[in-house]
Amino acid sequence: MVATTLTAKAVNWIKEQKDKPFFLYFPTTNIHHPFTPHPRFKGTSACGPYGDFVQELDWIVGQILTTLDNLNLTENTLVIFSSDNGGMLNDEGLIAWKYGHRMNGDLFGFKFDVWEGGQRVPFIVRWPGKVLAASRSNQLLINVDMMATFASIFNYTLKENEGKDSYNMLPAFLGNPNTQIRDHAVMAGVSLLGLRQGKWMYIEGQGGGGFKDYMNALLLTNQKNSDIENGAFKKDAPKKQLYDLQNDFKQTENLYHKYPAVVKAMSGKLEKIKLSK
Repeated sequence: MVATTLTAKAVNWIKEQKDKPFFLYFPTTNIHHPFTPHPRFKGTSACGPYGDFVQELDWIVGQILTTLDNLNLTENTLVIFSSDNGGMLNDEGLIAWKYGHRMNGDLFGFKFDVWEGGQRVPFIVRWPGKVLAASRSNQLLINVDMMATFASIFNYTLKENEGKDSYNMLPAFLGNPNTQIRDHAVMAGVSLLGLRQGKWMYIEGQGGGGFKDYMNALLLTNQKNSDIENGAFKKDAPKKQLYDLQNDFKQTENLYHKYPAVVKAMSGKLEKIKLSK
């Protein structure tokens, strides 16, 4: 009931603000565990409670967008839809997986991992007349970039101690810059850090650094990685990882030994970043 209650409050609040500028931050309970879809959504997905919760999330987004449409606010409202991490393969998630629901698409790993399945999430922007419909961008972006982006939209100059790790992504919203606005991004699992730069992803240790049973999760989902076999690391698996996400976004092959210069540069950069914090 929480999600539907919050949605009703959000819709009513938008109606109250319709005649003046407003900012709504709406973090839904969907689709974080425990997976407790409203009774009206139970059994609607054929993927168990996890899938039903996704169905409810779709309805929630629809309620917000429909409200904007009905109030004639669509053309003048920026809407951003995203998440803080990838989908989780707990008991309900495994049921959904068995029914064919791929919560992270073809990405490797799950929530808590530093692998792409735990880090790469949808980021959808709707702003009629400013953001081209159905356009796509390959810009590297993380949620903290919204601070600098919103500051730019509102013509606010961030102070020296505000948004140090935030980049203005408005040019990526409004067009498709030829170069990356953000040069790099640090990714964090539970126990491992990774560095994304250009097409490369460097990880400072073995595995995904996620929840303790991630090996069993990989076995159950039959995901492939060159370091792992039958639920364990191969004897000759490198102690660290390097992936070419441009040509291998599923992270099937660890290129750590193949590109030592890239490893040296990225590991050095990550250490400097860690020391600067």
